Amino acid sequence: MPISQRIVSSCSASFGLFLLAGCASQPEPPPEYPPMEAPPAAASSSPATPEPPRAAEPPAPPPPPVQVVAADNSPIEGAAPTVKLRTPANGQLIKADKVEVTLDVKNWGLAPDPGNHIHLIVDNEPYIAIRDVSKPIDLNAVVEKELKHPLSEGTHVIRVFPGRGHHESVKEPNAFDIRVFHYKSKTPDFKFDAKAPLLTFSRPKGCSDAGSRVLLDFYVTNTKLSPTDSRVHYTIDGNTSGDIVAFTPHYVENLPVGEHQVHIALQDQSGNPVTGLFNDTTRTIKVAPDCKALAAASAPAAPSGTTAAAPPANAPLVTTPTPSGPSTPPTAAPTESAAPKPAPK
Repeated sequence: MPISQRIVSSCSASFGLFLLAGCASQPEPPPEYPPMEAPPAAASSSPATPEPPRAAEPPAPPPPPVQVVAADNSPIEGAAPTVKLRTPANGQLIKADKVEVTLDVKNWGLAPDPGNHIHLIVDNEPYIAIRDVSKPIDLNAVVEKELKHPLSEGTHVIRVFPGRGHHESVKEPNAFDIRVFHYKSKTPDFKFDAKAPLLTFSRPKGCSDAGSRVLLDFYVTNTKLSPTDSRVHYTIDGNTSGDIVAFTPHYVENLPVGEHQVHIALQDQSGNPVTGLFNDTTRTIKVAPDCKALAAASAPAAPSGTTAAAPPANAPLVTTPTPSGPSTPPTAAPTESAAPKPAPK
């Protein structure tokens, strides 16, 4: 082969190798593979540490026990008050449709709630607070208003005595009076001796605010209280009981919210019942978080289109004259919750 042909062949071969080398040098795209899943975590060879148990909450302390404690009679400034029933007369038969009660009150100025007043008790019902004795009291009207029933025909007993603003009774000679009368007719076989030992239930009554001390008060006549004479036995809710041997106010403490039964009875020095028409009495009272709110919620709604009438702001205050001494200022009477702390019995 001529030299010129060998050179051409060599160049051709070299050029071909150059093209192959150039093509082979271009990188190929990486192959596509499905994503690999992470291998599951190996189970721990040691068990999980349990959470420490929570400390048990301490039990709530028990409520304080219900107890009755004695207090002293509130002092009287000036002459001792007296209360006298003028009408009706003892044993009077009243044929009229209205029974009028006339009171003669001395040394005890009366005032609007919560001032001084007179406790008037018809038979053995809760007392009615009388705050004006300047004119005869329409007994039929006040019974209808306060006790929510008409005065029944037959024989009745009324008792009266002074009450302070926080409803503690005034336990003084001549501060208590009693009458037996007949309305329209006499009750057959009615037996009551006004000169026999007599227990008159006064407080508690109605509703008391939770957390306050509840006044336990009564009147004892024709006997005296002492360890060697008569006593008043009390029972609260059938559980708390005891004997009272001093004619002073007492207070029930720690009554929980709800209804409660308060029972008192007159007994002799040996604990035997003293017979008498009113010598054994039970009252149902209520303890509520807010007695005023409870009363407002239970009050009947006024008819549509009407508004409740309010007393005039400048209405005069009528009180009983006190010729023989100054009266207790109405504003000085404490509320029941503010009464002096009694000494333990």
